[in-house]
Amino acid sequence: MPDLVRRGVVPGLVLGGVTLADVNVVVRELHASAQVAKGLAEELGAPVKAALTSATTVSGQLAGWSVAGALGHLGSSWSAPLAALQQRIVATGTNLDANAASHNQNEQAAAGVWSQQGAKQ
Repeated sequence: MPDLVRRGVVPGLVLGGVTLADVNVVVRELHASAQVAKGLAEELGAPVKAALTSATTVSGQLAGWSVAGALGHLGSSWSAPLAALQQRIVATGTNLDANAASHNQNEQAAAGVWSQQGAKQ
């Protein structure tokens, strides 16, 4: 289909000024991006846990101070959203890997069809 788009036989899908014919998926780059995302999610865990634990600990140490309640609230209220963020980053990495695998499978299937067509001629 991209060849048909280039020749003007079939109007191309345009997304953000890029036609379907302009899209080039590099599977290894999708896998590399997936690994970066998963690595970031893993690296995010320790500093987030330390910050939340510190906020809770300091809140207890500052009992009676006006900021103690806010620090305690920070430690408890940010735990779930930050855990969700970490999971979202992991899911992004997983989705990038799945997308790369799908592109690879599609390319292999297309190559198989073309090689079968060449054998018939």
